[in-house]
Amino acid sequence: MSLQVSLRSENLKLKRTLSLYLCVFGSAFGPFMSFLEYIDLSPASPRGLPWIVHFMKGREPLCIALLPLYVILICALLLHIEYRDKTWKQVLSSPQKLIDIFLAKFITLQFMILAFLLGYNLFLTITAFSTEMMHPGLYEGKIDFYKILTTNAQTYIQVLGVSAIQFWLSLRFKNFIAPLAIGIGLWFLAPMMLFGFKWTIIEYYPYAYTMLSIMPEHKANLISYQWYSIMTTVLFLSLAFVEFRIRKVVTQ
Repeated sequence: MSLQVSLRSENLKLKRTLSLYLCVFGSAFGPFMSFLEYIDLSPASPRGLPWIVHFMKGREPLCIALLPLYVILICALLLHIEYRDKTWKQVLSSPQKLIDIFLAKFITLQFMILAFLLGYNLFLTITAFSTEMMHPGLYEGKIDFYKILTTNAQTYIQVLGVSAIQFWLSLRFKNFIAPLAIGIGLWFLAPMMLFGFKWTIIEYYPYAYTMLSIMPEHKANLISYQWYSIMTTVLFLSLAFVEFRIRKVVTQ
Protein backbone atom coordinates (compact mmCIF):
# COMPACT_ATOMS: atom_id res chain seq x y z
CA MET A 1 0.00 0.00 0.00
CA SER A 2 2.86 2.38 0.81
CA LEU A 3 4.35 1.84 -2.65
CA GLN A 4 1.00 2.71 -4.22
CA VAL A 5 0.92 5.96 -2.28
CA SER A 6 4.45 6.77 -3.40
CA LEU A 7 3.55 6.00 -7.01
CA ARG A 8 0.48 8.22 -6.81
CA SER A 9 2.64 11.01 -5.44
CA GLU A 10 5.14 10.66 -8.30
CA ASN A 11 2.35 10.73 -10.88
CA LEU A 12 0.99 13.96 -9.40
CA LYS A 13 4.42 15.54 -9.63
CA LEU A 14 4.56 14.77 -13.37
CA LYS A 15 1.72 17.22 -13.99
CA ARG A 16 4.03 20.07 -13.02
CA THR A 17 6.71 19.16 -15.53
CA LEU A 18 7.23 18.98 -19.29
CA SER A 19 7.63 15.20 -19.13
CA LEU A 20 4.26 14.33 -20.66
CA TYR A 21 4.70 16.86 -23.49
CA LEU A 22 8.19 15.52 -24.12
CA CYS A 23 6.79 11.99 -24.31
CA VAL A 24 4.09 12.91 -26.84
CA PHE A 25 6.10 15.19 -29.10
CA GLY A 26 9.23 13.03 -28.85
CA SER A 27 7.35 9.89 -29.85
CA ALA A 28 5.71 11.72 -32.77
CA PHE A 29 8.95 13.15 -34.16
CA GLY A 30 10.41 9.93 -35.57
CA PRO A 31 7.25 8.68 -37.35
CA PHE A 32 6.65 12.15 -38.76
CA MET A 33 10.17 12.34 -40.19
CA SER A 34 9.76 8.85 -41.66
CA PHE A 35 6.44 9.90 -43.17
CA LEU A 36 8.10 12.82 -44.97
CA GLU A 37 10.11 10.29 -46.99
CA TYR A 38 6.88 8.99 -48.54
CA ILE A 39 5.93 12.40 -49.94
CA ASP A 40 8.65 12.28 -52.61
CA LEU A 41 8.43 8.54 -53.17
CA SER A 42 9.35 7.52 -56.69
CA PRO A 43 6.64 5.82 -58.80
CA ALA A 44 9.21 3.13 -59.59
CA SER A 45 9.52 2.16 -55.93
CA PRO A 46 8.71 -1.48 -55.10
CA ARG A 47 5.06 -2.28 -54.40
CA GLY A 48 3.37 -5.00 -52.44
CA LEU A 49 5.83 -4.91 -49.52
CA PRO A 50 4.80 -6.54 -46.21
CA TRP A 51 3.43 -4.09 -43.68
CA ILE A 52 6.09 -5.17 -41.20
CA VAL A 53 8.65 -3.37 -43.40
CA HIS A 54 6.96 -0.05 -42.57
CA PHE A 55 7.20 -0.64 -38.83
CA MET A 56 10.74 -2.02 -38.88
CA LYS A 57 11.98 0.88 -41.02
CA GLY A 58 10.30 3.29 -38.62
CA ARG A 59 12.34 1.82 -35.75
CA GLU A 60 15.65 3.05 -37.14
CA PRO A 61 15.54 6.64 -35.78
CA LEU A 62 14.05 5.27 -32.55
CA CYS A 63 16.90 2.83 -31.89
CA ILE A 64 19.74 5.00 -33.15
CA ALA A 65 18.95 8.22 -31.29
CA LEU A 66 15.41 9.01 -30.16
CA LEU A 67 14.91 6.38 -27.46
CA PRO A 68 18.36 6.64 -25.78
CA LEU A 69 18.20 10.45 -25.80
CA TYR A 70 14.64 10.40 -24.48
CA VAL A 71 15.67 8.12 -21.60
CA ILE A 72 18.62 10.39 -20.77
CA LEU A 73 16.44 13.50 -20.76
CA ILE A 74 13.43 12.05 -18.95
CA CYS A 75 15.66 10.67 -16.17
CA ALA A 76 17.14 14.11 -15.60
CA LEU A 77 13.70 15.74 -15.59
CA LEU A 78 12.05 13.28 -13.21
CA LEU A 79 14.86 13.19 -10.66
CA HIS A 80 15.41 16.95 -10.79
CA ILE A 81 11.90 17.67 -9.48
CA GLU A 82 12.90 17.29 -5.81
CA TYR A 83 16.07 19.34 -6.28
CA ARG A 84 14.27 22.08 -8.20
CA ASP A 85 11.47 22.42 -5.64
CA LYS A 86 13.81 21.73 -2.69
CA THR A 87 11.44 19.07 -1.37
CA TRP A 88 13.86 16.24 -0.62
CA LYS A 89 13.67 16.92 3.14
CA GLN A 90 9.89 16.83 2.99
CA VAL A 91 9.87 13.61 0.98
CA LEU A 92 12.43 11.86 3.18
CA SER A 93 10.65 12.93 6.40
CA SER A 94 7.28 11.66 5.17
CA PRO A 95 5.90 8.34 6.52
CA GLN A 96 7.19 6.40 3.52
CA LYS A 97 9.85 3.74 3.41
CA LEU A 98 13.04 4.64 1.58
CA ILE A 99 12.64 1.61 -0.67
CA ASP A 100 9.12 2.75 -1.62
CA ILE A 101 10.31 6.26 -2.50
CA PHE A 102 13.18 4.83 -4.51
CA LEU A 103 11.13 2.23 -6.37
CA ALA A 104 8.29 4.65 -7.05
CA LYS A 105 10.65 6.98 -8.89
CA PHE A 106 12.21 4.15 -10.91
CA ILE A 107 8.85 2.57 -11.75
CA THR A 108 7.49 5.97 -12.84
CA LEU A 109 10.51 6.30 -15.10
CA GLN A 110 9.74 2.90 -16.66
CA PHE A 111 6.11 3.92 -17.22
CA MET A 112 7.31 6.98 -19.11
CA ILE A 113 9.62 4.87 -21.29
CA LEU A 114 6.81 2.40 -22.04
CA ALA A 115 4.47 5.30 -22.81
CA PHE A 116 7.05 6.64 -25.25
CA LEU A 117 7.28 3.29 -27.03
CA LEU A 118 3.49 2.97 -27.11
CA GLY A 119 3.13 6.48 -28.52
CA TYR A 120 5.83 5.83 -31.11
CA ASN A 121 4.00 2.75 -32.39
CA LEU A 122 0.70 4.60 -32.37
CA PHE A 123 2.15 7.35 -34.55
CA LEU A 124 3.73 4.73 -36.82
CA THR A 125 0.24 3.25 -37.26
CA ILE A 126 -1.16 6.69 -38.13
CA THR A 127 1.57 7.19 -40.73
CA ALA A 128 0.77 3.71 -42.10
CA PHE A 129 -2.82 4.76 -42.85
CA SER A 130 -1.58 8.04 -44.34
CA THR A 131 0.93 6.20 -46.50
CA GLU A 132 -1.76 3.83 -47.77
CA MET A 133 -3.91 6.79 -48.84
CA MET A 134 -1.00 8.45 -50.64
CA HIS A 135 0.43 5.29 -52.26
CA PRO A 136 -2.16 2.52 -52.50
CA GLY A 137 -0.57 -0.88 -52.90
CA LEU A 138 2.81 0.15 -51.50
CA TYR A 139 2.25 -2.18 -48.53
CA GLU A 140 -0.16 -5.06 -48.39
CA GLY A 141 -0.94 -8.29 -46.54
CA LYS A 142 -1.53 -8.87 -42.86
CA ILE A 143 0.29 -7.00 -40.12
CA ASP A 144 2.52 -9.19 -37.99
CA PHE A 145 1.43 -7.93 -34.56
CA TYR A 146 3.44 -10.60 -32.76
CA LYS A 147 6.70 -9.49 -34.35
CA ILE A 148 5.93 -5.84 -33.62
CA LEU A 149 5.17 -6.67 -29.98
CA THR A 150 8.25 -8.84 -29.45
CA THR A 151 10.52 -6.34 -31.19
CA ASN A 152 9.29 -3.53 -28.95
CA ALA A 153 9.72 -5.71 -25.87
CA GLN A 154 13.31 -6.43 -26.90
CA THR A 155 13.94 -2.73 -27.52
CA TYR A 156 12.62 -1.88 -24.06
CA ILE A 157 14.88 -4.45 -22.40
CA GLN A 158 17.88 -3.23 -24.39
CA VAL A 159 17.42 0.33 -23.10
CA LEU A 160 16.68 -0.79 -19.53
CA GLY A 161 20.37 -0.73 -18.59
CA VAL A 162 20.73 2.85 -19.85
CA SER A 163 17.71 3.89 -17.76
CA ALA A 164 19.31 2.41 -14.62
CA ILE A 165 22.64 4.18 -15.26
CA GLN A 166 20.92 7.51 -15.92
CA PHE A 167 18.66 7.00 -12.91
CA TRP A 168 21.76 6.60 -10.72
CA LEU A 169 23.48 9.63 -12.27
CA SER A 170 20.38 11.83 -11.96
CA LEU A 171 19.90 10.80 -8.34
CA ARG A 172 23.56 11.36 -7.53
CA PHE A 173 23.99 14.84 -9.03
CA LYS A 174 22.01 17.82 -7.82
CA ASN A 175 22.80 19.75 -10.99
CA PHE A 176 20.38 19.04 -13.86
CA ILE A 177 23.09 19.52 -16.49
CA ALA A 178 25.59 17.00 -15.09
CA PRO A 179 23.65 13.72 -15.71
CA LEU A 180 22.34 15.11 -18.99
CA ALA A 181 25.81 15.97 -20.28
CA ILE A 182 27.33 12.69 -19.08
CA GLY A 183 24.49 10.68 -20.64
CA ILE A 184 24.73 12.43 -24.01
CA GLY A 185 28.49 11.98 -23.96
CA LEU A 186 28.16 8.25 -23.24
CA TRP A 187 25.54 7.90 -25.98
CA PHE A 188 27.70 9.82 -28.49
CA LEU A 189 30.58 7.47 -27.70
CA ALA A 190 28.59 4.47 -29.02
CA PRO A 191 28.73 5.31 -32.77
CA MET A 192 32.37 6.37 -32.38
CA MET A 193 33.21 2.98 -30.86
CA LEU A 194 31.23 1.18 -33.57
CA PHE A 195 32.14 3.06 -36.74
CA GLY A 196 35.26 5.01 -35.85
CA PHE A 197 37.37 2.85 -33.56
CA LYS A 198 35.62 -0.46 -34.40
CA TRP A 199 36.10 -1.66 -30.83
CA THR A 200 34.81 -5.14 -30.05
CA ILE A 201 33.91 -4.05 -26.50
CA ILE A 202 30.89 -2.35 -28.07
CA GLU A 203 29.15 -5.67 -27.39
CA TYR A 204 29.24 -4.85 -23.66
CA TYR A 205 28.38 -1.16 -23.92
CA PRO A 206 24.75 -0.52 -22.78
CA TYR A 207 24.35 2.73 -24.72
CA ALA A 208 24.95 0.86 -27.99
CA TYR A 209 22.46 -1.99 -27.64
CA THR A 210 19.48 -0.34 -29.36
CA MET A 211 21.75 0.80 -32.19
CA LEU A 212 23.24 -2.67 -32.62
CA SER A 213 19.76 -4.24 -32.67
CA ILE A 214 18.95 -2.81 -36.12
CA MET A 215 22.20 -3.92 -37.72
CA PRO A 216 21.98 -7.29 -39.51
CA GLU A 217 25.51 -8.34 -38.52
CA HIS A 218 24.65 -8.01 -34.83
CA LYS A 219 21.15 -9.51 -34.77
CA ALA A 220 22.49 -12.91 -33.74
CA ASN A 221 23.53 -11.38 -30.40
CA LEU A 222 20.20 -9.73 -29.52
CA ILE A 223 19.49 -12.11 -26.65
CA SER A 224 22.97 -11.50 -25.22
CA TYR A 225 22.41 -7.72 -25.35
CA GLN A 226 19.18 -8.13 -23.43
CA TRP A 227 20.87 -10.17 -20.71
CA TYR A 228 23.73 -7.67 -20.49
CA SER A 229 21.16 -4.87 -20.18
CA ILE A 230 19.32 -6.69 -17.38
CA MET A 231 22.58 -7.30 -15.50
CA THR A 232 23.51 -3.63 -15.93
CA THR A 233 20.12 -2.67 -14.51
CA VAL A 234 20.55 -4.84 -11.43
CA LEU A 235 24.07 -3.52 -10.84
CA PHE A 236 23.36 0.20 -11.16
CA LEU A 237 19.97 0.05 -9.49
CA SER A 238 21.59 -1.65 -6.49
CA LEU A 239 24.36 0.95 -6.49
CA ALA A 240 21.81 3.75 -6.68
CA PHE A 241 19.81 2.38 -3.74
CA VAL A 242 22.90 1.89 -1.59
CA GLU A 243 23.92 5.51 -2.18
CA PHE A 244 20.33 6.67 -1.69
CA ARG A 245 20.12 4.84 1.63
CA ILE A 246 23.54 5.95 2.92
CA ARG A 247 23.64 9.53 1.70
CA LYS A 248 19.87 10.12 1.54
CA VAL A 249 20.72 12.39 -1.41
CA VAL A 250 21.72 16.03 -1.24
CA THR A 251 18.83 17.86 0.39
CA GLN A 252 20.09 21.40 -0.04
